[in-house]
Amino acid sequence: MFIITVLLCFGYTLCKDLAACDSQIYCDGPLLHAIQMAKIFPDGKTFVDMSMKENPDVIISAFNNLTNQSRTTLKNFVSQYFTGPGEELETWAPTDYVKLPLFLNDIKDPQLKDFGWDLCRIWKDLGRKVKDDVKLNPDRYSMIYLPNPFIVPGGRFRETFYWDSYWVIKGLLVCEMNTTVKGMMENFVHYVKTRSQPPFFIPMMYEYYKTTGDLEFIRSNLDILEAEYQFWMKNRTVAVERNGKMHILNQYQSDVSKPRPESYFEDVKTAQQRDIADTPKLYSNLVSACESGWDFSSRWFSRENGENLTLNTIVTMDIIPVDLNSILCLNEFILMTFARIIGNSTKEQYYHQKLTNRQEAIEAVLYNTDAGIWHDFSLHTNKSREYFYMSNIFPVYMECTDLTNEKKEKLLQYLQTNKITEYISKGGVPTSLDDTGQQWDFPNGWSPLQQIMIWSLESIPQTKQLARKLASSWLDSNFLGWQRTRGMFEKYNVLEPGTRGGGGEYDIQEGFGWTNGVALEILKKYGDVLTTPESNPQSTCINGCVIRKSNILIVLLAYIVYSN
Repeated sequence: MFIITVLLCFGYTLCKDLAACDSQIYCDGPLLHAIQMAKIFPDGKTFVDMSMKENPDVIISAFNNLTNQSRTTLKNFVSQYFTGPGEELETWAPTDYVKLPLFLNDIKDPQLKDFGWDLCRIWKDLGRKVKDDVKLNPDRYSMIYLPNPFIVPGGRFRETFYWDSYWVIKGLLVCEMNTTVKGMMENFVHYVKTRSQPPFFIPMMYEYYKTTGDLEFIRSNLDILEAEYQFWMKNRTVAVERNGKMHILNQYQSDVSKPRPESYFEDVKTAQQRDIADTPKLYSNLVSACESGWDFSSRWFSRENGENLTLNTIVTMDIIPVDLNSILCLNEFILMTFARIIGNSTKEQYYHQKLTNRQEAIEAVLYNTDAGIWHDFSLHTNKSREYFYMSNIFPVYMECTDLTNEKKEKLLQYLQTNKITEYISKGGVPTSLDDTGQQWDFPNGWSPLQQIMIWSLESIPQTKQLARKLASSWLDSNFLGWQRTRGMFEKYNVLEPGTRGGGGEYDIQEGFGWTNGVALEILKKYGDVLTTPESNPQSTCINGCVIRKSNILIVLLAYIVYSN
């Protein structure tokens, strides 16, 4: 069994090298190389999302018998033997959809109430389930069979992704769709394959537990949660010495040394800009960056000896990331908490020690006392990488640091010095300050990172007002985009509120799962104080505000019925 484009796994010792999986069509080999290098589709993900009309051996034999491999011949070959993409899925309407979730009661602004109502409704548009044929004929698909329906991000992302689902699930819980969430969690338990993404499975379970109190579900899956954690501790660790003490931290470090199937052409072209001897390591660094979810960003580029901030300088595996270690810190806290609730004092003590060790390591290796912030660490130079990235704030959000008054003041000063406070009042905080054309760089803003920044600032007395400002400016941007287009975007341009972000390997996507989830979280937390921005006279609202006003009327009428 193989998997390319679904649930980029939370890892286990059972995970296999992507290029070594048993598909000669979707994962590696001459057929994949020929089709992807011919650029039959503008987006390489299209081919690996297609399903087969015949069994793999028939298709491979037909490919080997081709008299030539011209683009036209390959295009006809694909048309003859493949179908889709997306035909392995069918639309699914969540059965637990709630027309009027309670959080709407606390939203004062009528237009934001309408916005929140529509965000919950959008989940119905993003519901999918895997067709039974995938279970019956697994070798014909790149997607594995999942037993329960799920919510997809949207656009080209026709499957459920690992760290996206954390914010999707948080949004679903706001909309009181607990059954859908439980089904998605069971899918993650069911799934054990290929490369990883940031380890949010345990935090997902924690969010579900805090909302439902379903301890039995946690108890029955605790061994899976621990296996998730142990994958990272057995396969993604590095030791760093500081002040005579060794600290164990984690990094993204994939063993895969071949092009990504879904971005095969792009990876080969990037490798051609490097010495051929460096090619396997380059591919590993590219895949490792994908593990981070930040694919791609100047955050992973070398920056040494005057090198340009370009993808061929990527050195992901030389870097210890602040965010990954903060997430694992939260994982350790949650596992400690679950062990205590279940009554296993031995495991509680074990994870308490792991948590303590992690906190000490983050402070010793990643905290930059002079800058007053946490930075990624370079193993090559043995120094902090002193650049602004939204990941710098993660230890605060994950509660992995003892925030003294001095640290709080320094953090505020850091934000002011780097002019982040100016962006907070505009269209959101950029992912970085480097304008490289990569999607995880300036001027793009991503909803998950905005939420982490907002919640972090909210937890510090000196920055509470900044948190409210950012919540307002980011929601304004989401609202304006929705008002004009009826769409929610994967990323936004922080310089132009309400507009799509850009850059990266594919066109901007609409939907959009985690954007919706974060907007719902902001509305739930700040809905009693936030208001909509003034109407934009340049708005090109499709079908105008008639739809919006009618939705408000529907919501208000429904409230009357509901309250009676």
